[in-house]
Amino acid sequence: MLIALTKQIKLVRPEALAVYPYSNSLFIDDETKAMIDAGSGGKAYQEVPTDRIDLLLLTHHHFDHTNGWVFFKNAKIMAGQEDGAAFQDEKQFRERHGYSRWAELMGGSQVEEWERLWQMPPDVPTQPGFQNIQLDGVFKDGDVFQLGETCVQAIHAPGHSRGHYAFFFPQEKILFSSDLDVSPRGPWYGYGDCNLDDLIDSIHKLMDLQPEILVSSHRRVIDTGIKEAFQAYLNIALQREARILEFLREPHTIDEIAAQNIISEWERKIKTTEFFAKMMIVQHLKRLKSQGKIEATGDKRYVKIAGV
Repeated sequence: MLIALTKQIKLVRPEALAVYPYSNSLFIDDETKAMIDAGSGGKAYQEVPTDRIDLLLLTHHHFDHTNGWVFFKNAKIMAGQEDGAAFQDEKQFRERHGYSRWAELMGGSQVEEWERLWQMPPDVPTQPGFQNIQLDGVFKDGDVFQLGETCVQAIHAPGHSRGHYAFFFPQEKILFSSDLDVSPRGPWYGYGDCNLDDLIDSIHKLMDLQPEILVSSHRRVIDTGIKEAFQAYLNIALQREARILEFLREPHTIDEIAAQNIISEWERKIKTTEFFAKMMIVQHLKRLKSQGKIEATGDKRYVKIAGV
């Protein structure tokens, strides 16, 4: 489904819900025809002149944003400079997913890769895992793409991934925030290259742009209360952290923290969602430790420092 935000800027919505393996993307129908992200599915892209797309900008390397890259055979493909290696180096790709910590957090060496448990719909043309997408170039924070009448700026917004980018249309005050999606479930930071401090800074950075229209990868278009939506989204992560700190009045392990279901937004309770929850807990522990609020006891437990 195409939704016109302006004459040139069009939201591409998946025919199904915009949840994994799908995501929203943007089609800029200007002198230079561009796509931002490629995860809306083949059915949605039937409304887009895929063979005439000149430029494909990928917000980050996660599968639900990249899986349709093969539809755009004539496009120059670019991604953020911080994520470049993850598109072209399988070792880097796997390290950024964080599965090297599976044995430490889950016990045993058999990694259950969540992405591979899904049967892909017919209009998703690739399979989860390393794609080996050969980039034609990379962009960096602040780079501007003049596509004709339309101007769009790359905004480095790490935290969800090291190379996660948003895109801002300054004339139209439209922000494509990618996976900083103001979901009522809160931010997600469960991969190996996530960073909670960076994510918090990125949310503030996007708020400071003062967009009038917010488009994200997995939710509807928002045109009112955008600042409040970002703040509520951030507060969910901060509330998780406050609950973890309160629980650590007594020493506890990561397993014991996870059992409190402080991070439990997944309906599908499988080993990998448990792993992701533990990875997110690790992010909070790292942050609390850096703030001098907790310490490790030496027996795989963490405890709140007295007087904090």
